[in-house]
Amino acid sequence: MEDSRRAGGRAEQGSRGRDLFGRATRPLRFALTGGIAGVTQLALLALLTRHGWPTLPANAVAFLLAAQVNFALSSTFTWRDRSAGRGLRRRWLTFHASIASMAVVNMLVFLAARTALPTLAASALGIGAAAIGNFIIGDRLVFRQQTLAARTADDEETAA
Repeated sequence: MEDSRRAGGRAEQGSRGRDLFGRATRPLRFALTGGIAGVTQLALLALLTRHGWPTLPANAVAFLLAAQVNFALSSTFTWRDRSAGRGLRRRWLTFHASIASMAVVNMLVFLAARTALPTLAASALGIGAAAIGNFIIGDRLVFRQQTLAARTADDEETAA
């Protein structure tokens, strides 16, 4: 009886773990990861400017460091079930190309929306468009789920 309770408890815990890291919770994990990266950027910006850095370089450095936090959390938390099989360097480069392209989308949406909306609303629309784009690109390209054939090809490439 003791063994069945332990086994049932483990199965129940495993099920809860899968629920936390399942497909249905991925958008929530994505939002949490982005929120942590955003707070990191703002905190670094405040720290650097408090120590006399000019605003533009401080923001650029804060953004670049926050992007590394975002990549690490995306790899280990948001898409942790998809980290196997693709090279880290390739994912890192694709991730940064994605966020760079979505930064352009953010600005274009902001500029277009600014003609009809207040500044903060236009900015929120740009952020939302970029976030949706980053989620789709992350899900379909950067951290895409690989087929067995693709994993085998990556393993052979790594072994060679």
